[in-house]
Amino acid sequence: MRMTATGVSARDLFRLKALSQPVAANGRYYFVENHMDQATDGYRAQINSVDDAGHQRVVATTGELNVQPAVTATTVFYAAKVGSAPAQLYQVPVTGGEPAVIATAGEAVNTVIAAADGQSIYFKTTETTERPKLPNPEAFPQPRHVERLINKADGYGWLPLHVTYRLRRYLPATGAVEEVFQRPYDFALTSVSTDGQTVTFLQDDQPANDRDFAHGAYCYNVATGETTDLTASLEQGRFADATIAPDGQTVALVGSDGRFDSQTIADLYLVDLKTGKLTDLTTDLAADCTSEFAADWTQQPGGKLVRWLDNQRVVFTAAYHAHSQLYVGTVAGIELLNDAAHEIVDFDVVDGDHVVLAVSAQTRPAELQTVTVSDQQVRAVYNPNAAYEQSHDYAQPQHFDYKAADGQALEGWYLPAQTKAPKTPVLLYVHGGPHANYGETFFYEFQVHANLGYGVVFVNPRGSTSYGQDFENAVNEHYGEGDYTDVMSGLDAALAQFPELDADRQYIAGGSYGGFMTLWTIGHTHRFAGAVAQRPVTNWISLYGTSDIGFYFNPRELGQDLFAKGGVASYWKQSPLAYAPQVTTPIRLLHGEWDMRCPISQSEEYFTAVKQTGVDADFVRYPQSFHGVSRAGLPSLKIQRILDMDEWFTAHPSVEK
Repeated sequence: MRMTATGVSARDLFRLKALSQPVAANGRYYFVENHMDQATDGYRAQINSVDDAGHQRVVATTGELNVQPAVTATTVFYAAKVGSAPAQLYQVPVTGGEPAVIATAGEAVNTVIAAADGQSIYFKTTETTERPKLPNPEAFPQPRHVERLINKADGYGWLPLHVTYRLRRYLPATGAVEEVFQRPYDFALTSVSTDGQTVTFLQDDQPANDRDFAHGAYCYNVATGETTDLTASLEQGRFADATIAPDGQTVALVGSDGRFDSQTIADLYLVDLKTGKLTDLTTDLAADCTSEFAADWTQQPGGKLVRWLDNQRVVFTAAYHAHSQLYVGTVAGIELLNDAAHEIVDFDVVDGDHVVLAVSAQTRPAELQTVTVSDQQVRAVYNPNAAYEQSHDYAQPQHFDYKAADGQALEGWYLPAQTKAPKTPVLLYVHGGPHANYGETFFYEFQVHANLGYGVVFVNPRGSTSYGQDFENAVNEHYGEGDYTDVMSGLDAALAQFPELDADRQYIAGGSYGGFMTLWTIGHTHRFAGAVAQRPVTNWISLYGTSDIGFYFNPRELGQDLFAKGGVASYWKQSPLAYAPQVTTPIRLLHGEWDMRCPISQSEEYFTAVKQTGVDADFVRYPQSFHGVSRAGLPSLKIQRILDMDEWFTAHPSVEK
């Protein structure tokens, strides 16, 4: 008998689980099961497996994070991080037993791929003695000498000045660990040929040039040491995945020609390794073969975007109108295989007629599913949150379409409050990016807000991904224009369509670009009872030189360089800080101390500007927190953020007259 159900509370963060990195092998599905640990305030990932009958087995719990399962007929190889030591390569029999470490001399292992014949296991390592970020326990710290434009990365810290990236190979038959090659610049290992003699990888085309952002795909022949540039014909190409066919004759690529820099919609390409011919299979596809979902539940994604069913057919994902699609493609064309309302987090090929998916939906945090290629049948295999869902109900989203002031067709969602009050406050939540999209994936924070009694409204304004290149480009050089009216029109549409929303208690919040839009909005209207801006951009001029991406992101998004004629005036015109004197809305700013994307000085500037004019404002600083505090920050602070928001809104029940 089902217990009386409740909604998602903030502390359910420690009860819910996420799935990623599925691998089909030996008649089972191996996968990474993720959760957060309250006792240590940290993230945990273990490798489990399940068969079609639902029989589960724990495979690896060696360290705090056990990821990258690579499975042969006899052994599961994986990377495990134990304590403060770098992640190491481990192996454990598929039948169970004691895990054994494969020594890598202190190098951190971050990718593991097994050749299909099981005779070689490739893994990438990183070796450096430098600490990326505070706290630094060194008694006599040394000064840091910076020479490169790109010298830091949010979520990591200071990029190492002295680092070696290696591709290594482990041979199970002999126990030998070999170095295949080493580089002073980073690369991403993406696939290994069936016979283990060829690998594909991604790397910046000109690593020494911080102004060249092309990211190419390459093949490396292990026997000859020969490297082949697969994307040489696309000089500004930006590629996100490369996978070699079982027969070693063709490589499938996901990426773009880079004509609109990093926001260029990605296509699926095939490269003939004999001729070098590059064929775009998705020129006419309206979907984007890469897209960022604005959500907070995905953990440890594997990053694979294309895999081979056989020597002729590939299976790949794409984002279309805020959800994932699954396609099968050949040189003759593509076919839509799955168009469900969910996000495909990761997937793997089971055989020529089956694919296993790790998915997330708005009312299903995680599920393992199989899809049959021949008849497109979907079967649920494993739900890690099944027990939780016996006693908890998720708020049920309601999709709505609307039009912007200029007639642009847009879509949004309304997550009703899980309270029985006749009128509920409305929380308009703006996503970051701006080149990302809300959509059909689980959003823990939204569920908590709904359980606290807010009706949450979220929309995809112009600039969002998954709606085509023109829509994504529309925000560039027009920040605070059409995107602003799109957001406000979405709120108006929700108020008109859902009468339980209380027009006298309207709130707005958002992070990053959403923080920008929150501050832009209260600088242009006084309709909100309260606002919370998280890690916002407030001043494009100062962001240019302080953000890890500012010197190239700002010119791309705002249309010109800061130092071009009229650049300073244009940047200031598009900065929320310029409109601070007009603000009357109570505003709370939330920001991570370690933020390198939108440094905390952005909030400091804005707080000073509005506080000195008498606006009801305060400022919360989160220690040890990068820009992604809401997604990958300390679990305790993820919870605290939501409580800080609710506290602010509760303290401001209506617009002051």
